[in-house]
This record gives sequence, structure tokens and C-alpha cells, in this order.
Amino acid sequence: MDLVSGYKGVVGLVFGNKKSGSSNEDSYVERLLDCISNGKLSEDRRTAMLELQSVVAESSNAQLAFGAMGFPVMMGILEEERDDVEMVRGALETLVSALTPIDHAKGPKNEIQPALMNADLLSREVDNISLLLSLLSEDDFYVRYCTLQLLTALLTNSPNRLQ
Repeated sequence: MDLVSGYKGVVGLVFGNKKSGSSNEDSYVERLLDCISNGKLSEDRRTAMLELQSVVAESSNAQLAFGAMGFPVMMGILEEERDDVEMVRGALETLVSALTPIDHAKGPKNEIQPALMNADLLSREVDNISLLLSLLSEDDFYVRYCTLQLLTALLTNSPNRLQ
């Protein structure tokens, strides 16, 4: 399967062409991203971020949905909310989860690999890589650590783009 048809499949999964039973996860990811983007209370936004990280870490369908909708939201947090360390950590952890393959022994070999697709989507924008590299100068150890994890996942999944 080539990447173009894979991306069309992701868009189809997220925006209405639901061949699998993943519509609940897709809409849940979308609701969480909306809460993170538009939430008024910082505690609600943090809770939504933690929940999103958990869902993306556990489900390939959620990784696909996140890849189709979530990168602009997370990169916006990393860019605009640098002073809110908890939100930055949550965004970085969620991005790491989106780029970490979920091991399903029962899955077919030709199954779409959301982690690889997400790495490709994230690494397409040069500004994203520059933003991640700038996070290495932050004072918070955990922010730097998660940034290194994310850059390592990008390098592992999409080495040609990061040369």
C-alpha cells in the first residue's frame, strides 16, 4: 500500500468512510482535541490532554484519527504555550504516543501502520522540526527528555526526512 492511499484511508476513517468500527474512537479523539483547543478552564484542557495521550497510546485507530487531526493542535500548544509546562509535557507525550507503534500480534502484516504515517506527517513541515529542536533549550528536564524521545521516534520512523 502506498502512502497516498494510506492517507486517503485515514481521512476516510476520520471523516465518514468508516469501514471499521472505529467511529467512536475517532469522534472521541476529535472531542478531546476540541476541548484542548477551545477549552476555557486550564484544568479541563489538561485532563483532556491526559485522556488523549492515554487513548492514542492504546489504540491504532486513535493514532490514525490523531494523525489526521491532532498535529496542528499539539504543535500550536508547543509554540504558543511554552510557559505552561504541564501542557507542553502532555503535548510531547501525546506526540510520542502517536509515533510509537502499537504491537498487535494478531494484526495482518499489510495493515496500515499509524506510527509510520504519523511520523511522515509530522516531519513534512520543516517548522515542526525547528520547533522541536528549540524545545531542547528549555529548563524543564522532562520537556527536554520527551523532546528527545520524539526526535528519536521521528528519526527511527522517517530517517530520510531528518537528514
